[in-house]
Amino acid sequence: MDIQPIEPSHVVELVQAIFDNMLQMPCEPNDSSPQSEASFTEDRLVGCVQIQGDWVGAVEIHTPLELGRKAASAMLMVPDEDVSMEDVQDTIAELSNMVGGSIKAILPGQSTLSLPSVASGAGLDFKLANVVHTQSVGLRSNDTDFSIAIRHQEPQPQ
Repeated sequence: MDIQPIEPSHVVELVQAIFDNMLQMPCEPNDSSPQSEASFTEDRLVGCVQIQGDWVGAVEIHTPLELGRKAASAMLMVPDEDVSMEDVQDTIAELSNMVGGSIKAILPGQSTLSLPSVASGAGLDFKLANVVHTQSVGLRSNDTDFSIAIRHQEPQPQ
């Protein structure tokens, strides 16, 4: 299948709608080029959903822990100090699922979405096998940078 990058403005629109509707947290494109996800040294979260079918790959959210905590606080409607790490990870998993599902809906052909997974820590380096194209879109919310990475894989021979 021909690999066509997803228009970054479409990714921004999808993420803005999710952040506005689910979190009441505005976000905007970060015009500076997105940093390599592995270059972040502070505690971070990576939420990922994989897509299988006519299009094979993954959609990831890379965010600092601070933004994950604010998102969990907004989603659960509780103060930041009442949010546990499990709440933060569950929120990033849910956001990954929503962003991945929205992106899957605009991809060509038929495909399915995996359950989300979340990793947290400092210096995370997330890799998927057989990636032939990576697209990263930088965003900013609550004065905090985060990114959406879309990774396309070669379909496995059957």
